[in-house]
Parts: sequence; C-alpha cells; structure tokens
Amino acid sequence: MSSSHPDLTNTTTGWEPRFFSLLATLPPKLLVLIGIMSGALGVTSFSPFHFWPGYFISLIVFSLLVITSPSAKTACWRGSSVALGFFGTGVSWVYVSIAEYGQVGVFIAGIITLAFVSVLCLFWAFSAWLSWRLMHRFSQLPTSLWITLVLILGEFARGTLFTGFPWLLPGYAIENTWLFELLPIGGIWLSSVCVILTSSTIASLLLKRTNQVIPVLTVFTIWIGSAFLSYFPASWVEQTGTLKTTLVQGNVEQDEKWLAQTASTSLADYQQATMRHLDSDLVVWPETAITYAYSQIRPHLTSFREELTESNTTLITGVPDVSDDGKDYYNAIWATGNGFGLYYKQRLVPFGEYIPLAEYIGPILDVFGMPISNFKSGDDNQPVLQVGEWGIAPFICYEIVYAEQVRRIVRDSDFLVTISNDGWFGTSFGPWQHLQIAQFRAKEAGRYLIRATNTGITAFINEKGKIVAQAPQFEKTTLTAEAKAFTGITPYVQWGYWPTITLLMFCVAFSFLSGLLIRNKNMS
Repeated sequence: MSSSHPDLTNTTTGWEPRFFSLLATLPPKLLVLIGIMSGALGVTSFSPFHFWPGYFISLIVFSLLVITSPSAKTACWRGSSVALGFFGTGVSWVYVSIAEYGQVGVFIAGIITLAFVSVLCLFWAFSAWLSWRLMHRFSQLPTSLWITLVLILGEFARGTLFTGFPWLLPGYAIENTWLFELLPIGGIWLSSVCVILTSSTIASLLLKRTNQVIPVLTVFTIWIGSAFLSYFPASWVEQTGTLKTTLVQGNVEQDEKWLAQTASTSLADYQQATMRHLDSDLVVWPETAITYAYSQIRPHLTSFREELTESNTTLITGVPDVSDDGKDYYNAIWATGNGFGLYYKQRLVPFGEYIPLAEYIGPILDVFGMPISNFKSGDDNQPVLQVGEWGIAPFICYEIVYAEQVRRIVRDSDFLVTISNDGWFGTSFGPWQHLQIAQFRAKEAGRYLIRATNTGITAFINEKGKIVAQAPQFEKTTLTAEAKAFTGITPYVQWGYWPTITLLMFCVAFSFLSGLLIRNKNMS
C-alpha cells in the first residue's frame, strides 16, 4: 500500500476548476496578498457595514487556498494570510484604546495590537494546516466537511482558551440573512457552522471535488428551512408584561471619568437625569457610572434610594467594589430602590481588567509603562437582579459576547440587561460590533435586551434581535421605551450545543457512507 497522500490539487475538465486551481500556481506573495484582501473584505459583513456576502467570500477564498495547497505548511501560511486580513481589520479598534488610553505611545500600541492579532491568526493557521492534513489522510469525507469541522473547532478554541475572545465568530455575519432565524434553535455556533459549511461547499464545488452530495443537500436544506422560518416564524416564548425603562447615557470623557473632580459632578448629573424619569419602572446607568466604591457610596445615597422606592422605580447602575481587606476589586452591577441585587462581573477583559499569566507578562508591560488593572471575577452562580416582580439577567460589557453564559442565566429572567463603557474605542466600529453581538444574544434567548452605555451605543433590542430604540453616540441624553417581559425558553436555551453537534454528526456519518459507496462503485 502506498503511503503517499491522494492528490487533491489536480484539476479536472472544464474552465471553472482550471481557473480556480490556478491559485496553486500563482506566486506566493500574490497569494498572500489575495488572502489578506479577502480577509479584510469579510469584516464588511459585520456592523456597521452589513454587507453579508463579504464574510462568505473570505471563507470561500480561505477554502480555495487550503484545498489547492501543495503541502500542509503552505496551507498554514495561506490560511494565516486570510486571518491576518480579517482580524487585522476586524479588531483594529483595540489599537484605539491602547494608543489613546494605554499611555504607551503609538509605536508600542501598534506592536501590542499586532501581537494580539497574531495570536488570533494562530487559530486559523492551525485550522488550515490540520484541514489539509485530514483531507489528504481521510479522503472518505469531503473537503468541505473537513474544513468546517476543523475551523469551527478552531473558533471554539479561540472563544474558550484563557477566558476566550469569541468576537467576530462566523455566525455574526448572517444578521441580514435567513440564517438569522436559526439562532433560537442552535445559537451562534449553529449559525457559524452553517456559514463555514456553505462557504467551503461552494469552494469545493468550484474545484469540482467529489463526494459533495451530503454537504450540498445539508446546505440546501439549511437555507430553505431558514427561509421557511423567516416567513413563518416559530413562537418559542410568551410575553407576560411591560416595563417602562429609561436609559441614561452620561457621555463622560474617558480620560476624565476616573478623576476625583469628575466623580461627584458625574454622579450628580446621573441623579438629576433619574429624578426627571421617576415615572419609569426602571432606570439604567452605564458600566461604572458611579466611580466611587460600592461600600463607600451606598450610605451616601440613602435619601436618593428612598425617593426611588417611593416612586416604585428601580435603579440599575455599574459600580466598582472592593473587598473588606482592600485587596480585591470587582466590576459590579447594583440594583437599588424598588429592586435589589449586586452582581460581580464573571468574564474579565484580558489586558483591560486583568493580565493573563500576569507573573510573566506583567513585568514586560511595566517596562513600557502601561497601566495594569487587576480585577477579580465573580462567582459563576450568582442570582439575577430583581426589579419589582421581574428578574433581570445582568451582563457587564464584554460578558455579552459569551453565549453560554447568557444561556445559563436566562432561564430565571424576564429581561436581559447589559451595561458597558465603549468610550475606550472612540469612533471606531468596535462599539457597533458590540451592539450587533447583543442583538444575537437577544434573539438566541427570546428576551428583550436593555443596553445602557456611557458614550453609546445605548439601545433597546427586542426578543427577535431587532433594535427598537437607539440613542445617538457621543451625546449626553436619555432614552425611554417600553421593554417587554417574556417567559419560556428557546431550543437553544434548552439544548445548547446539541443541535450543532447533531448536524455535524449527521454530515460526518452520511458523508462517510456516501464516500464508501463511491469507492465501492469505482472498484467494481
């Protein structure tokens, strides 16, 4: 038996496969440029651009480059080029916060940003390398399926390791497509699998790869089923009431927010805005709207809290907290007035609120003079906040990107609330991507999501993932709307990953059988 790999780079008849297989013969530098450009194009699928085909084109090019590679090493470099274009453009807003508020200068900010992007690229590079190896070692399964399996595992690892960075997952590209209707069924991971499988199947068909029957049928069924749900939507949850809610957007300058002279005037502004809306059931302030520690400020707000209670108004606000011994700091949400509860943030922002591997990386950042925060995370099993009779599932800033965290707590809630301070990212498209991610959480959970931010984008998102009210960015303002309470759970909240795993198992099993049938037919 020969130990050589089957040749998957050979062209077949027809101008289409010959045209696309020319990728294998182009100069390496040109292929890298094609990869970078196609990766950058993928960012246009996400907010604020909403050109959904962009990301599909990126993944089609990624698949074409991997399949036509002469070796696993070449596939790795080609996959890296697409990732570099995608993440280099897609998370470029990280540079804004480091350069403007990190106190390290433009050059060092660029190096740190490049290092961060490079780490993200590693997951795609490894996925490209492993996909090539597997599709040549186990040719019974179609190339499109190997790319889908390996890349989704790579994306899962990216969203999990070292607390993860599940930003710009493939499924976020489908907001304006029929696939958006899959979110209540399988969440962001099911939609991500569908995006990768669709793109890799198109690439395999362009190259006339064999054994694509099952992927084609699966993709066709997914899109037709999603179209049906789009025109005949399923009802997973039931409305139980409304909550008049006011969101206060303070628009406090980021470089002034923590100054002592700003703290008192900012707090007074928030209180005055709240007093004008005591007819609301709920008033929400942004992340760390109060910059005094919870233990310090609570006694000083006694009379204010009493006024809130008398008007049956609950205030939810972001506030820092410190342990009794003064060693541990927490980013918290506090509910007071006609409600109660204190929630400590569970998912901390790497390099923003804590330093991964601090004993090794911390001294390096000290050399550059970069300020270091060292917050502690809260317990995993914290109760929801209470607003009158309603349960509110709280999430602080970055936490809303973790679909499983939202899924875990939503069962006990009537609404979702997320508070954030996206002032760190200026006029970049980071805040818009953050808002889009929140829309997906609302759709998955079947709950209204209330989003209060310091500089924007403050918004109300309904249970269908659509924005129903939105405040302008970079203005001191308030936004009032009726938030609707819902009960019940979606299939995704009930089953989590299982719809996605089931789909992949189906594709693997039937593709393997199809491959055996084709092989036996060719041998007979």
